Amino acid sequence: MNDWAKRRTRDYVDTQRWAGSGDMGRDVVGYATRRRHEGEWDNFQCKQLSSRLSEKDAFIELGKIFMHAAAGHCRLPRAYTFVAPKGVVRNVQNYVAHPERFRQAFLDRWAEFVASELVENQVVALTPEIRDAIGQFAFDSIYWLDAVGLAEDEHAVPALVKWFAYDPGAAPAGVTPDLPQDEEAPYIAQLIGLYGERCNTTFADFDAALANPDWGEHLKDQRTRYFEAAAFDRYYRDSTPSDYLSTFKDDLYHGVVDTHRDQHVDGLTRVLKVLAQASQVSPAGILGYYAKVPVKQGTCHQFANEGRLPWRK
Repeated sequence: MNDWAKRRTRDYVDTQRWAGSGDMGRDVVGYATRRRHEGEWDNFQCKQLSSRLSEKDAFIELGKIFMHAAAGHCRLPRAYTFVAPKGVVRNVQNYVAHPERFRQAFLDRWAEFVASELVENQVVALTPEIRDAIGQFAFDSIYWLDAVGLAEDEHAVPALVKWFAYDPGAAPAGVTPDLPQDEEAPYIAQLIGLYGERCNTTFADFDAALANPDWGEHLKDQRTRYFEAAAFDRYYRDSTPSDYLSTFKDDLYHGVVDTHRDQHVDGLTRVLKVLAQASQVSPAGILGYYAKVPVKQGTCHQFANEGRLPWRK
């Protein structure tokens, strides 16, 4: 569940884990703005229970939020999600499905379920301030996730890959834009320079190199490979643990670096030899299984972009 929470909250401006004594009803918090608790925020209450989350426990957890918001310790959350592997009891499901019933239930059952459970050895009355907090809160922003829901959530896929050897499947094919993109500029400039050295000429720009009868098609192929690698990166960056992609690239780097360092007739020969070697490298793991030849060769152009294995020394 921790792996899921880290992934689920990565798109926030900031996140914080508050679990433990004094958490004020917060567990994993995602801040929507840099104002953090003074701005909009979402709460993920993660319960590692051996049974379903009970009605009383749900009331108590939300009650902490209302009590502390009423006291001015934090704003009410924008959204609240119970994360419980075994799920929630039927009454909680019904309350979540009927937000205004949920609100009224808090007002009606505060004394029964909540008042004596918030502060040790104290009974917290339903003050006008707490009543206002309950009235202001958007009960239609309460959700719950069980193990099935977690498994179906896209943010859980990397955890499933890590812990249960889940197969993330093949990456989608890359799409090569008609015009060169800024991200391609370094490796394309290097290749064009090497084409010029081989032809003993200077190509004015990308279009001039593309029109060359000897190397124009080669340049097109390299762009196709580059964008195959880019699509591969995007897909597995989201669907596998963070170290999988870096491990894949490290394996490929070590598979081609000696060929890159070898003595070659010219720079273009180095490119051709390295790309041929890349096609033969078999990185370990699920990414190695799905990495087709264009992906591995396109990754070498990424290395050239980064200066890790430049085509022109």
